[in-house]
Amino acid sequence: MTQPGPARLRVPLWMKLAAMAAVGVVAMHAVHLTIGNRVAAGALSAQQESLGRNLARLVARQAADPILVNDLVNLQELVRDAVKTRDQQVAYCVVVRDGQVLASSFDGPTPAGLVTLRGPGDRASIVIRSGDQRILDLAEPILGGQLGEVRLGLDMAVLSETRRELAMRLGLLAVGVIAAGLVAAFLLGRSIARPVNEMLAAADRFDPAAGARAERPRVRPSGSDEIAVLADRFNSMMHRLELAHAEQQRARQKAVETERLAALGSLVAGVAHEVNNPLAGLKNCVRRLERGDLPLGKRAEYLALMGEGLDRIEAVVRQLLDFGRPHPTVLEPVAAGLLAREAVALLGPVLHPRGIECTVTTDPDADGTVRADRRKAGQALVNLLLNAAYVTRDGGEIRVHVRRRDGFLGIAVEDDGPGIPAEIRERILDPFFSTKPEGDGTGLGLSVTRTIIDAHGGELKFDFPAPGGTVAVIWLPSA
Repeated sequence: MTQPGPARLRVPLWMKLAAMAAVGVVAMHAVHLTIGNRVAAGALSAQQESLGRNLARLVARQAADPILVNDLVNLQELVRDAVKTRDQQVAYCVVVRDGQVLASSFDGPTPAGLVTLRGPGDRASIVIRSGDQRILDLAEPILGGQLGEVRLGLDMAVLSETRRELAMRLGLLAVGVIAAGLVAAFLLGRSIARPVNEMLAAADRFDPAAGARAERPRVRPSGSDEIAVLADRFNSMMHRLELAHAEQQRARQKAVETERLAALGSLVAGVAHEVNNPLAGLKNCVRRLERGDLPLGKRAEYLALMGEGLDRIEAVVRQLLDFGRPHPTVLEPVAAGLLAREAVALLGPVLHPRGIECTVTTDPDADGTVRADRRKAGQALVNLLLNAAYVTRDGGEIRVHVRRRDGFLGIAVEDDGPGIPAEIRERILDPFFSTKPEGDGTGLGLSVTRTIIDAHGGELKFDFPAPGGTVAVIWLPSA
């Protein structure tokens, strides 16, 4: 027997929908934040470089005259003034010609590596790293490069600070949008999941067997148009299931009634023989009494015999009437052995003329009661006994045995017939399937028997012993 696995954590549908929407919102805004930050950083870098080049061109134009007249003092002032502009974004300004520094904003010597950083005619922007500091180095020619070039260094710390501030603001905006998206996803998930959960709860409460005794669960159409349509279709489906179940119950009940009448017809022939014997005795007694020459004591003896014959006829007819009369299902405690003996007694008129002996035995631990409808459970047993009688030869034997298993009592009917071929054993419970010649059966006997036993919460089992024959067992819950 397989062991049940660990209980799986069940996440409500609205949580799944909210999580999916939240992941989508977070992913979308993370991409937007990354792309926006990069675009903004690129734009700021381009703007800073454009401003730096404009300043370098301005310095280059103003430096031409001092260089031509060799006025290095004014050239030095021009370089230092350039560094003081633009909110101290300019890290350095150097005028270089033929590898020589003509003017420099450095307080000390100009770093040699900075001077030799560029080759002749190199005007591309270069980012210089010095520790944690990043500087954008720009070069602009003076008079087309004839008088040298201006080297301008822009401190990129301001750009980094601006990028950090921009990223923070975009991040705060993204957090706000994500929070709003989470709330919207939560509300949307709940609005979608609520009617679905109502349908699940209604399906759990749905019991078509309750009929008019219970109010049919109904889902209120709400939410979006699709959900409202789904709820309306769900209600219609529940109503159709009720109708289908009711129709199925009527069909089953009709099959039970049909099979009971068929079994009753099988009993009638034997009952005729059972009734004819006492009737013949009654007729003989009447003829003898009509002669009028009997002594008083003999007349009393004849009258007693007639009373016994009438009682016997009445008992047989009462059994038939009880078996054939429709009645509602009533579950009550009844002895399993009593069910077996009553069914055997009812089939006595069928078995006795053929000399078939039917014995009833009970295991020592099986002398108990079951919860069953006495007449319908009896009908199920009669069906099994009729099948056993059909395959039993004249003078043969049918054995009825009451046994027990956990929570159930079983009534087994065993015959000595030829058994059931293996190739058709899976079909013996199918409605209208029969191995009897046409006209000898309805094909509903075992199907109806299983329907009756299922309604009792029991089981119908079969065993096929190797020597032959069939063992059919009705298992009913212990009372």
